[in-house]
Amino acid sequence: MILLDRSILRRVAALAILAALIAAFWIGPLAAYCGWVGANKEELAAKSAMLRRYQALATPASGGISPAEPALLYPEMPESQASALLQEAVKNAAAAARVQVQGLQMLRSEALPGATRIGVRVRATGDIASLRGLIYAIETARPVLYPDNLQVQSHAMTPDATPAPLDFQLDISGFTPEPAS
Repeated sequence: MILLDRSILRRVAALAILAALIAAFWIGPLAAYCGWVGANKEELAAKSAMLRRYQALATPASGGISPAEPALLYPEMPESQASALLQEAVKNAAAAARVQVQGLQMLRSEALPGATRIGVRVRATGDIASLRGLIYAIETARPVLYPDNLQVQSHAMTPDATPAPLDFQLDISGFTPEPAS
């Protein structure tokens, strides 16, 4: 009987030691690993949601390109008409962003493989939110517009003065298809 009690006590002690080892393992490296996996799971979910939003923006709603959808390039037309459309698009974007346009200057067109680049230089004033809104409107416009060479100048002010608007200059380019030969 005493021999039987000792073997049961040894088994119970071995099970208690095993349970303690499992608990220590669970509290130590396994808990850290589970926390790391959980954090990466949240980050992965956020990035996959962002990917779905970008895919929705990049994919046409109908699944194919239809004539009613906006094109990436300006239509094939004389360069002067495409430049006028570019100027109008920039003026509309500036008005929507509450930016005061001081001047527009047409840039020299540049022949690229498969397209012609037309451009306009905008001199304007506005606060930082207006500048952000203008750049966003330009980057999301259709046909595609490309902002380049942004120069921002801030006026020096005293600490108690109201914020002065920023002066900035921005080159904006649009593209027309290469003329058929």
